[in-house]
Amino acid sequence: MFQLVRRINDLLEAKDTRLQTSASSVKPVSKGNCIFQIAYDEKLLIARTQLLNDRGYEVSSVLGNQEAQRVLDNRQSFRLFIVGHAAPRETREDLLRWLKTNFPHTKILALNPPHQPHLGEADYNVVLNGAEAWLSIVANVSG
Repeated sequence: MFQLVRRINDLLEAKDTRLQTSASSVKPVSKGNCIFQIAYDEKLLIARTQLLNDRGYEVSSVLGNQEAQRVLDNRQSFRLFIVGHAAPRETREDLLRWLKTNFPHTKILALNPPHQPHLGEADYNVVLNGAEAWLSIVANVSG
C-alpha cells in the first residue's frame, strides 16, 4: 500500500513540475497512435494512465472538459479517446459532442457508472466493473 501511495505521490510531483516548467501552450505529443484520456477524478486519471503505460500505450491525459478543449488541437491524430465516468452525464455528453465534431474519425470509449450505462455519442460504452472490459476495447482499437 505504501508503494502505491509513494508512486501516486511521485506521479503527482512529476505532473506538478511539468505543469510549472511548461507554459500554457502544453500540447500532448501524438504520432497518431496515442490514447487521449479525459478524466474527472485525479486518482482515476493516474491509475488509468499507469495501467495503459504499463501495457505500452502512449497516453495523454487531462482533468476535465475545459482542459481537454484547451489542450486538444484538431491537427493532431489520436487512436482513441477515453472519457471517464466521474462527472454528471450532461458534462460528459457535452464533451462527446465536442470530440465528435472536432475529431470525427477518432473512436470514443465512454467509461460509465452503473446508473448511466450508455452515452449515445460514444463508439464504445463500458459500465465500470474493473479494468478488464475497457482494456480489452483499448487493445482491439489499438491493435
